[in-house]
Amino acid sequence: MVKRKEQASVGSRLAGALGWASVLALADSLAVRHVHHHREPSLWLFAETLALWLAFALASLPWTLLVDRALRGLLTLRKFDHPLHASARHMLWTALPVALHAHLDRYTGLGGNLDGLKHATPWLLAVGILLGCVAAIAVLLPLLERVSGRGLWLACALVPWPVAWFVTFHSGGPSPTGSARADAPNVLLLVWDTTRADALTPYGYDRDTTPHLARFAEQSLRFSNSRSVSTYTLTSHLSMLTGVYPSHHGARLTRQFFRPWATPTVVREFREAGYRTAAFVGTDVLRAQSGIDYAFETYDDRVDPWVTYTQAWAIVHDAQSLLARLAPGLASNGEPHWIQDFQRPASEVLANALEWIEADDPRPWFCFVNLYDVHWPYLPGPEARERFVRPYEGPVDGYALRGDRVRSEGLRLDGEDARHVRDLYDAELWSLDREVDRFLARLDLGRTAVVLTSDHGEAFGEHGQYEHKDVLECHTRVPLLVRPAGSEDGREVREPVHGIDVAPTLLALAGLAPSTEQLGVNLLGPIGSERILLVENRDNVDPSLVKLALYAGDWKLVQEVGRDRTPRWRLYDVAQDPAESQDRATDRPEVVERLRAELEALRARWGADDERDGRVQRVDNPDALDALGYGGD
Repeated sequence: MVKRKEQASVGSRLAGALGWASVLALADSLAVRHVHHHREPSLWLFAETLALWLAFALASLPWTLLVDRALRGLLTLRKFDHPLHASARHMLWTALPVALHAHLDRYTGLGGNLDGLKHATPWLLAVGILLGCVAAIAVLLPLLERVSGRGLWLACALVPWPVAWFVTFHSGGPSPTGSARADAPNVLLLVWDTTRADALTPYGYDRDTTPHLARFAEQSLRFSNSRSVSTYTLTSHLSMLTGVYPSHHGARLTRQFFRPWATPTVVREFREAGYRTAAFVGTDVLRAQSGIDYAFETYDDRVDPWVTYTQAWAIVHDAQSLLARLAPGLASNGEPHWIQDFQRPASEVLANALEWIEADDPRPWFCFVNLYDVHWPYLPGPEARERFVRPYEGPVDGYALRGDRVRSEGLRLDGEDARHVRDLYDAELWSLDREVDRFLARLDLGRTAVVLTSDHGEAFGEHGQYEHKDVLECHTRVPLLVRPAGSEDGREVREPVHGIDVAPTLLALAGLAPSTEQLGVNLLGPIGSERILLVENRDNVDPSLVKLALYAGDWKLVQEVGRDRTPRWRLYDVAQDPAESQDRATDRPEVVERLRAELEALRARWGADDERDGRVQRVDNPDALDALGYGGD
């Protein structure tokens, strides 16, 4: 009799699991839609979330039965075996781990920093969440007991679908403003993330990595002395779109946000001029929540499956990471995740952009596209590898210093290792060049202006460094090509130019005036040969670490501020010493003093203060930053 009752209980629990999983999935997916309301709607969000919550419900069922068996001998509650009460306990054991994880996750930081969990507050609040869940169930049960069990489970299983459909497909985007003139050109900003200029064919590289870009450069203004604004993706892109420096717009690695209403991007000017506006990005670092989506009608930043943005997936993510730490064999070069890598290929980004561009809309358009393919890790396809990757039998793969063997054996990369990593990078560039050429071939370049650049470069053994966490020449020298609509007049421009010049140039290409806050210059007009350029590297896990590089003529002054707040200075003649092997600060103190004064005067124009906003603030995507190589020094 007892066995038959337990079998019936299991059946009712399974029915309840389907019902409660549907309700929990609806709540989770609605939360995602609330945070990511800018994205194109899709019913896949609810479908994928439901599948995950069902898996959780089935996984927690054995535990629920075990606990119930233990409690049945201790408690004498009248309705303990009531199907509704049993399913409520099942729901509690299913949802509680996700709720507690979501709460405690708010107290973790970059690089797996768990200092926030060392205080009593998060744990006291966790107890409060547990008691709140129990109290909610106790209040809810008497109300639901009036409904038959089958009717309740059927309603729970079926009602979320139409609700999810309604919310998904009834969330209108922003309406256009202004009216553009009939002959207004389209404007495209195309950013090849992590591309150093000296790795490209039109910039004199001895390997033909970008033959299609070389032909495009022949019809463009090619700026041979172009510098990035910073060496971190978000801050550099924001500077390109606002025309101001990172210490002006305020974003940094430990502050993944800026105030677009205080320092608006050029997108606002395009919207007010009657343009339709869209962005398509290949990395989670450029997520809309930073404020970068301001004034875009469409902001396409979904780089992983819908379910990976839910609270349910967050616990899967961390469980995978923990298992990879406990069992190194489960790790894969620091990426233990099955379907989530916080980035997507150029083919997908460009396909989405092209679909939007070719939509039936008579308005001119402004489109911003970020392509993340040549960013670490360097994993080119077979054809590209065959063309560019030379024979190599060492321990290093496309994950460079983060590769499993390199990290486990504490290896130091030598010249041959660095060459191999550079080969993989070159192969990635060749593939990206081909994808971009196919994309541009579909555009009407007679009516479309193009600005092509990069946010920063990459190191391959220079000064013993890899990736892009410094202000070396390999980090700061980037490509910049400007092709006005219908123009085929290509020429080289040698004057010093900068990432902050992108914003006023984009507006000039559309015949629009720059805003008064923009510090850059319109690259279609005269450019002073005596300009000074500033690169700000304020993007470190420890925000007290700051590096600044000031370019003036052939001189480069580097200021490094450490934890002791004492600035240290280095001086290089980058025209004669591009490898920065000889510090000239000691023998040219007068140059150091002159450039120090210019640096201070420049940053005083907008009240730059690295200590003011240097505290670590809430970072909403630490897992993404860690996975993409930004979470550690």
